[in-house]
Parts: sequence; C-alpha cells; structure tokens
Amino acid sequence: MLQAEYALSGDDYLFLGTNTPFSTGGFDGFDLTRAGLDAGYERFWNARWSWGTTLGVGAYSTNRDGGEVSPLTVDVVPELFLRHWNTLGNYNFRQRLGVEYLIPGGTGNESRARTRLRFDLDRLIPVGQVVVRPRLAYEAFAYLRFQRDEDAPKERTIDFTALRAEVGLRLSDHFDFTPWFAYQSTYNNVLQQTDINGNVVVPGGRRNFVTPMLGLDLRYTLFKGKQVFDRRQLPTQH
Repeated sequence: MLQAEYALSGDDYLFLGTNTPFSTGGFDGFDLTRAGLDAGYERFWNARWSWGTTLGVGAYSTNRDGGEVSPLTVDVVPELFLRHWNTLGNYNFRQRLGVEYLIPGGTGNESRARTRLRFDLDRLIPVGQVVVRPRLAYEAFAYLRFQRDEDAPKERTIDFTALRAEVGLRLSDHFDFTPWFAYQSTYNNVLQQTDINGNVVVPGGRRNFVTPMLGLDLRYTLFKGKQVFDRRQLPTQH
C-alpha cells in the first residue's frame, strides 16, 4: 500500500492510499486483478479519544468459466469509526471500532452493513536516527444482521479475523515503511459434499479457512504549513 498523509494541527490528519493485493498458488500463477483506493480523515477530541471517517473504493474483475474475464466491477465502502488511545507501561494500546456499509458494483450482490473491532499494541524504539515500531494487532469483522429470513442459511457470529505482526521503520519526519505478516481467518458454515455413491467426502458444518498474508506499507507525510511539528502518528494500518 502506498500512502500520503497530510498532518493537520495536533494529531489530526488526512490520508490517501492505494493498494494492489495479489494472490499466488492459482492455476495461472500470480493473480493481480484488483486495485483499491482509500481516503480518510481523523480528528482527536483529546489525548485519548478520536473519531474519523474513511472511504474505500475497490475495482476488480473475476474469472468466469472458460477463462473469460468479467468486466471491471467497482465497490464503494464508506465508514465511520471511533478510536481510544491508552498506554500499558511503555506500550501504546489502542481500540478501534468502525461501522461501514458495502455498496457493491456487481449485479446480484447485496449491500451490507459491517462492523470491525481492532485491538493493537505497539512501542516506539529510537535506534540512532531511525524509530522502530514493533506492533501486534488483532481485528474481528462481522456483518450486521438486523433481520434474517427464516429460510436463510445460518451464518457465524464473527465472519473474519486478522492477526497482524509488523515492524514499522520511521526513517525521517516524512518517510516510513512497514513490512507486515498476517493470518486472515474466514469462518463459514459449509454444506455437506458427497460423491456419486452418496458417500460423504466433505462433512458439513463449521469450517475455518486461514490465509497467510505478506504486505508492505510505504508512507510519505506532509505537514500543514510545511514546517515539521511534534505529533503522535498512528501506524500505517490506520
């Protein structure tokens, strides 16, 4: 993810980021069929509490049967969030609660409200001219189900979780980068699968699917008034 952050007064900021996730291990090798753009604003009421809003836009295509690639689809996700900032000894401990609404661009897809709750713990360690930020974050993600039809399949309470470990490197007042590793888990209820003789091949019920992920965030920071000032800067995972 490439990010540009504009520091306002205090700890407030605006940011803009673009990301291009890709997957490996498929029949076609590397799969790069998606690009995203994220924008956000966060305002701090005091040293502990802040609120903000983000807007995510994702453009992607899918592979149909026969190898045909579908037309470009664009999803839009607006979000409102609340953040609490505390300390545990020499560590920063934050909690972030967000509510977002997925507006899909593809036909046949439903708009859905979603919520995220994230806990993260980090520490800033000066090493010469560089500031190192080791960090651990855990996020739970769930669809908001206000009403379910009686014949609709039952879903899990939590749909996704992500455990992320990273080491941020602040090289200067303007530039930092963060390599990270994460385990993303998907929680499903799957249908039972049988062969042509009726023998159960895949049992139905609760199934958890875990995907390891590697990432790199690159961020450039601009300051209002062009003069660098003291501020608490969040990790690259806003």
